[in-house]
Amino acid sequence: MVSTLSYRALTRNDLSQMHRSFVEAFSNYQVNMKMSRDAFEDRMLSKLNINFGLSPGVFSGDKLVGFIFQTINKYEGQLAAYNGGTGVIPGYLGQGLTAKMYEFILPDLISNGVEKCVLEVLIDNEAAIHAYSKVGFKKTKTFQCLMLKDGILKKNANQTLEIKETRVFSVSEYGSLGEINPSMLDQLSQVRYHLSKETILEYRENEGLLGYVIFQPKNGRITQLAVHYKYRNQGIGAALLTRAHLLSESKTLSVLNIETKEEGAILFFEALGFARDLQQYEMQKQLTNV
Repeated sequence: MVSTLSYRALTRNDLSQMHRSFVEAFSNYQVNMKMSRDAFEDRMLSKLNINFGLSPGVFSGDKLVGFIFQTINKYEGQLAAYNGGTGVIPGYLGQGLTAKMYEFILPDLISNGVEKCVLEVLIDNEAAIHAYSKVGFKKTKTFQCLMLKDGILKKNANQTLEIKETRVFSVSEYGSLGEINPSMLDQLSQVRYHLSKETILEYRENEGLLGYVIFQPKNGRITQLAVHYKYRNQGIGAALLTRAHLLSESKTLSVLNIETKEEGAILFFEALGFARDLQQYEMQKQLTNV
């Protein structure tokens, strides 16, 4: 007998089940998504800052068989629901559960003022792209991911530059320096939820901020890097990355989701030894007339 599927918003009490279902759903994914319960909880509660009430789950009896983990934040001037993970466990694939979860949660998103939905998907994940397209998502950007695969930076940093760590999250200053628009999860208004796991390094002259990097020393993930446009090509970016590399437990630094049109930024990382890795599409679904 096949049990009836039910839909409801997730709650904090579902975290253990969410972790088990996440691991099961991504067991055969092309990117290794295995993580401990603690790492998963950190990702959900801090990195993603999950909005449980706007994150739908599908249940077969008491078992979570499908999910969409979402956070709500401003993005590109609109209130957006960012999909930080969609999964359906084996045995329930091919039933259109992704579309049904969105159908279930869309009225709540709209009633909460959400103007669009945003997600990222690997460009060769044709099944997922097809599923999202059927729901009304359209490709909006192409992102490049890069990785320092051998763990060795090619360039020697300018040793005369004094790079300092800070615990002050200077949002207005950082925002004025960056010219490349980050992906939704890496924008400053989202990064603030994960500051306990991020390290910030700055380079200043006469108290003026000329460059900064925000990164996760545990896994070597570079969240943001920016240098004042008047001071580029002077080794500031390389010095910031060199210091981040020194402080990171993982030496295989990674940078996710640089728009492919930002070729200058991509070439900067390549000159330091980073290699182009996976690519992702950003996809969006408008919920209101723009």
